Amino acid sequence: IVGLSILGGEPLHPKNIDGTTKLAKCFKEECPDKSLWVWTGFLFDKHLKDKEILNYVDVLVDGQYKDELHNPKLKWRGSSNQRVIDVRESLNNDKIVLLEEENEFELQKA
Repeated sequence: IVGLSILGGEPLHPKNIDGTTKLAKCFKEECPDKSLWVWTGFLFDKHLKDKEILNYVDVLVDGQYKDELHNPKLKWRGSSNQRVIDVRESLNNDKIVLLEEENEFELQKA
């Protein structure tokens, strides 16, 4: 097991974010060397930038899935409007940093 993925329904909806944050915090406290990925329709820069959960998330896939933009060749996302964000780098640089495929192995070990 290399990490935890949180998705399905909407884990970062205002009604769910507190519970998801508690789960993420507990996971990172118990398994600090494991990666935590979260999929959400909410956007990092518009809705999530100041949320506590980002302290625990390694990779965030943001943006609503859109059938008309579906592409089965995309890695880690279903539609081309979604972004795969390296949360640590984004917070450190105060701008969105997309995950590059060559970093995949390093994040799985994180």
